[in-house]
Amino acid sequence: MSLEGLGITRKTTEKMFIASINFRDDYERKKIPSMFEKLFKQCKEYVCGPAITLYDYGVYSDGIDVEVCFPVTQPIETDDVRSRNLESVEVFSIIHNGPHEKIRESYSKLYGYFREHGIVGTNFGREIRLKFNSDNPEENVTEVQAVLHKWDERFAKNLDRVLGSDARKEIMQSSDKLFTLESTNDERAAWVKIAMKRLDERADEEQKYDTLSCCAHDFSQKRIAKLRAIYKQSENIDEVIKAMHKDPAWYEKPRREGNTIYVRKIPFDSENHKKATDKDEKRKYYCHCAMVRNHLKEGISPTFCYCGSGWYRQQWEGILGKPVRVKIQKSLLKGDDTCEFTVHLPPDVNW
Repeated sequence: MSLEGLGITRKTTEKMFIASINFRDDYERKKIPSMFEKLFKQCKEYVCGPAITLYDYGVYSDGIDVEVCFPVTQPIETDDVRSRNLESVEVFSIIHNGPHEKIRESYSKLYGYFREHGIVGTNFGREIRLKFNSDNPEENVTEVQAVLHKWDERFAKNLDRVLGSDARKEIMQSSDKLFTLESTNDERAAWVKIAMKRLDERADEEQKYDTLSCCAHDFSQKRIAKLRAIYKQSENIDEVIKAMHKDPAWYEKPRREGNTIYVRKIPFDSENHKKATDKDEKRKYYCHCAMVRNHLKEGISPTFCYCGSGWYRQQWEGILGKPVRVKIQKSLLKGDDTCEFTVHLPPDVNW
């Protein structure tokens, strides 16, 4: 079904100045109403727009990361409240009418479109309370926004940076027809296959790595900051790895040998991966990439998996504050049953 048919709108949000409280909530989101009350009491004289809830789904441990906000006309800083600019972003938006308890129905439509079209989202979501009536929730109107990753724009930008504008123009041919937000999953995968072939013809391994690893899904900066603090305090990589192993939500358990860290992805859909009896079906449920998981046997170049290496590049460069080199050891596009990477650390790192 089309975006219009599903009631989904693509738009760019306006930059705004907000006052907010950041906290961790459980998956039932029980704290949000009381936190909005607390925030409103401290900034009600300066509120100039509807209440906003921001979610960072990339912070996995101990519930979800939530920020309740109000647009305000002047800065407010207290023990709990912080003020900042909320950046402008491109989103898919859907209007939910009625109580918040039924909002999953709207989320299902929104993210269902992502899955069906192989669109890469971000870890960030927003809810805007356009109309709120606590006495009669049926009158509530909430705008749900999913922030877009815009993979093709990142790819084009990094092609230009690494290979130059002529290579970018050649490799990006037909993306405006086959790699749009309205394109089918099949169209997007077909274009990726062509683009990777062109990239293989124009670039060496370092250039391909440098281009694609900068297109990866964003790793949560809050999680990186926590691990960076551990490294700065201990000056020891093994302490960071121990913290990862202790965190029940850290779904990968890296190991170190010398200056190399070894990591293997776990299945994207662990439950269905366990149930699957067919090898191809298992590989589909293993793959983390929405763009290719349904097209693993169609000859897409393994070069594309350098994008996946960027997940670890941003993670470890963020922790260390230094460049690392991530290499692909195994990948589904190579015909393997798992995706495995090695992270090569700089020689001056302590462990």
